[in-house]
Amino acid sequence: MKLAIITVNFRNQEETIACLRSLDKSNHRGLDLDYYVVDNESTEVSRKALSQSLPGITIISSPKNLGFAGGSNLAIRSAMRSKVDFVLLMNPDTLVESKDFLVNMVDEGADLVAPVIKYRKKGKLVYDLGGQVDYLFGRNTHIISDSQKSASNRPDYFTGACLLIKAEVFQKIGLLDEGFFLYFEDADFCLRAKKAGFTQKLCSKAVLFHHLSTTTSQLGRKKLIILAESHLRFCLKHLPVISSPFYLAFNLFLRLKSFFP
Repeated sequence: MKLAIITVNFRNQEETIACLRSLDKSNHRGLDLDYYVVDNESTEVSRKALSQSLPGITIISSPKNLGFAGGSNLAIRSAMRSKVDFVLLMNPDTLVESKDFLVNMVDEGADLVAPVIKYRKKGKLVYDLGGQVDYLFGRNTHIISDSQKSASNRPDYFTGACLLIKAEVFQKIGLLDEGFFLYFEDADFCLRAKKAGFTQKLCSKAVLFHHLSTTTSQLGRKKLIILAESHLRFCLKHLPVISSPFYLAFNLFLRLKSFFP
């Protein structure tokens, strides 16, 4: 089976390289891997470092920052032309921790598969087991546990920090919505896939460590405006009209918050 690994780099090639190498060290028996890195706001320095990270890696340079969805789509289109069976989207600030990471993810058999994502919150290790949609305010929350075992509440979507997707999902519902520069594109994609009848599942045997926000921290207060724009787009696409007074009020709160330190 052919699997495309896709990562979007933005001014953090050291972490991107560490991410890809951690994945390459994991067991991937029976899988033919193609690595793609989309280099947003590409420079000669970043291209050279990335091209030397792994043998045979494909670097797709973008002169401008296309965001996560736009950047990922450049590589997804290229991968689909190569007739891949799966696409794995990965954030560059993640590290694979389980030995059989890819094999376990593929073996789950679902159309969309996510690993358990581990990170530090106030110095304590916690586990992200997926996300849930608030259909009143449009504020999506993550299912957080102190254990990597599956939670009793089922997620509505999985984060794009790491998501394994069968090629036929893209063939049927299209690519990521580039109207989301950042934030909510993962929830939007998962909800679209569910509406089209595709299955999604958490793989408790696959563990990924996430450093969190190393790229978005470069955006400063601008990220709140980006968040507000994405929130509104998501709500208009997926929330009922009756919720509009509530999600519009929350959206205004996000925009006002961007004016204060």
